[in-house]
Amino acid sequence: MVISPNETSSIIEASGINSLRTNFDWYPFYPGKCPPSYYIILQGICAPLIIIISTVLNSLIAVVLLQKHLRSATNILLLAIALYDTLTGLFPFPACIYVFTFKNCNDYWPYNYGWFHRVNYEVLPFIFHTCSIWVTVVLAIQRYIYVCHSGKAKHWCTVRMALKAIACVNLLALIVAVPMFLEGSFHPITVRSLLDSTKTFEACIVRDYSKDPRFSTLYSVYSVLRALLINVGPCTILVILNAILVHRMKAAKQNRARLMRKRSHEARAQEQTSVTLMLVIVVTIFLIVEVPMALHLIITGLLQLLKSNFLSGFLNFSVQLLNFAVLLSYPINFFIYCRMSRAFRDAFTELLCPSKIQNRQDRLPSTALRLINKQYNNDDNYNHLECNNNNNTHIETRNSIIKIQPSSTVIFNHRADEAHISLTPSLNSIDIQHNGTKNSPDSTMKQHVLFRDDKITSKNKRLNNL
Repeated sequence: MVISPNETSSIIEASGINSLRTNFDWYPFYPGKCPPSYYIILQGICAPLIIIISTVLNSLIAVVLLQKHLRSATNILLLAIALYDTLTGLFPFPACIYVFTFKNCNDYWPYNYGWFHRVNYEVLPFIFHTCSIWVTVVLAIQRYIYVCHSGKAKHWCTVRMALKAIACVNLLALIVAVPMFLEGSFHPITVRSLLDSTKTFEACIVRDYSKDPRFSTLYSVYSVLRALLINVGPCTILVILNAILVHRMKAAKQNRARLMRKRSHEARAQEQTSVTLMLVIVVTIFLIVEVPMALHLIITGLLQLLKSNFLSGFLNFSVQLLNFAVLLSYPINFFIYCRMSRAFRDAFTELLCPSKIQNRQDRLPSTALRLINKQYNNDDNYNHLECNNNNNTHIETRNSIIKIQPSSTVIFNHRADEAHISLTPSLNSIDIQHNGTKNSPDSTMKQHVLFRDDKITSKNKRLNNL
């Protein structure tokens, strides 16, 4: 049952409101007219499911990145993105369930629900999504500084600067969202329920100032400027920075063999390239869903300025698909981190199953020893090697038995914003004796390793970047 225009007019006049057609509208749907079926499927079935999955996966990301040994400027920004994406989905979740899943659109909406729906379904998701967009831009700028201007990274790529950038982004998002609170005003009206004619209650109608001829031009300009500031501008910056980072990664890959002579330096460069590649993929997925949204907002704003209804049906349909695509992109970051970041995988595995990490750490000295033996057995000149330093660590080989007494740590912090686990123990003093014979490959495989204090605990790790 749908209320007729005459019945609507009589109800409005009884409430002291003169005209519904010119100044007021039912919020957000005309009573008794539910949205199309595709709208119900996307917003009432698919969206709640994606929001639940995204919340779980982003919570796991937050738990991993909050560990002390993973605190760095890059990881702080990744943590902020995960948090903003989660909040962008959580706040409209109740509205999706109430309106679309249970189809509570076949009657008037209660007056008390008007502002709740407006704030939770439209304003707050916009604020948090804006924060997510600009924190992604900050992340790309930080990686650009680190790759292209590494000398300035110590000053700009710090945790304090990352927190300041996040605070500025929050302030920017709040300022941009202020007109959304002033875009309309809600008013109560006493109506008779469409489902139960004996029941009356206060329904919600809204005065939409963006449709008022006195303010329509102002709000159209605001829509275009908002699209430029929130969508087009960030996407343009990200496309440029992404192109630069991809070019630098290709150049680094071509020149790594020539520039990096030592294995440790080569591993270090490879690690930073992997981090950059991971962030480039994150930004690329972001651009795939945000660029079409930016074009949609620009076209919509221009049509409002021209007061044209051209493509209105297509734009209403496409915006639902674009919003769902944005929501669908939120859980993807978790799988990117798991696939491309060993530090993230190790930290995540340690949370779920610490015994696996402990077993891997117990096997680390044996792997390091095989690397040492491979290096020295390939050279006939290494019959006697002795290196003295302060910690007096010894490797002694007698009758194919090796005893290693390492120093207390095997972790080296090369820079403030990155750290690496050395593939070999710290050998401050090495003494190898062969009893007149050289080790054969078979004898090398039979060697036994005895370590004192050889375990690496998570408290000693400092893997600042994923």
